[in-house]
Amino acid sequence: MKTTSFKDLLLTLLGIVLIFLIWIITSSSISNNSMIFPNPFVTIKETFKLLEKSFTYRCVGQSLLRTFLGFLGSFIAALVLGIVSGLSESFKKVISPLFSVLKSIPTATIVFLFLVLVGAKNAPIIMVEVICLPIIYESVVRGFENIDIDVLNASKVDGSSLLRRIFRIYIPLMSPYIFAGVASSFSLSFKIEIMAEVISGTTVDGLGSIISACQKSDPTNMVPIFAYSLIGIIVIAVLSLVIYFLEKAVNKNIPVK
Repeated sequence: MKTTSFKDLLLTLLGIVLIFLIWIITSSSISNNSMIFPNPFVTIKETFKLLEKSFTYRCVGQSLLRTFLGFLGSFIAALVLGIVSGLSESFKKVISPLFSVLKSIPTATIVFLFLVLVGAKNAPIIMVEVICLPIIYESVVRGFENIDIDVLNASKVDGSSLLRRIFRIYIPLMSPYIFAGVASSFSLSFKIEIMAEVISGTTVDGLGSIISACQKSDPTNMVPIFAYSLIGIIVIAVLSLVIYFLEKAVNKNIPVK
């Protein structure tokens, strides 16, 4: 087990080195690279400068807050709709076209739509909800479908109320699938939040907002944009790591059929 873990770590480090090599080669092949495509050393130096400023942490915090709000809304909606779909095949067929549309509609189109409907400040939050909802919903439905039919029948026979069965039986047994949906969508939701902030041009604090502001103030200098983007990548990596360990803990304690 230790050998496998060390090998995985080594391969991951090798992948990171490869990314930096490609980054260096690409940057070196472009004239005026410090302005258009800064090399990793310049970007990392700028990143450390930004990390010394409290404003950077405020932007990260605001983007994370809006991400959590949007993700929480999509999670609650997906959980409710997924459980109802699991209980009613007719309901699942009725809302199936809705989720097909949500998955296929271009992301940029949704951003511009919600800019008009809810304004630049709230559009990123709604964007996170809309993009993550189908992913988590499908995980909930898949989890319900994989509950042993004997367990479902036994839970109905013992006379328990529907709410009691949902919270004491259904949700715990669906947890591995729900967590899989959360793991695959939360990091995506943070990227969607940043993208929506950039497109919407909102002036509230946020990583996307400051990236947009840097581009508008000096379009020829990409260094701060790369540096803020690198900070976003670091945040996503940390979040993904936390979710990964939580998912492993859940899957270890709850057997999957």
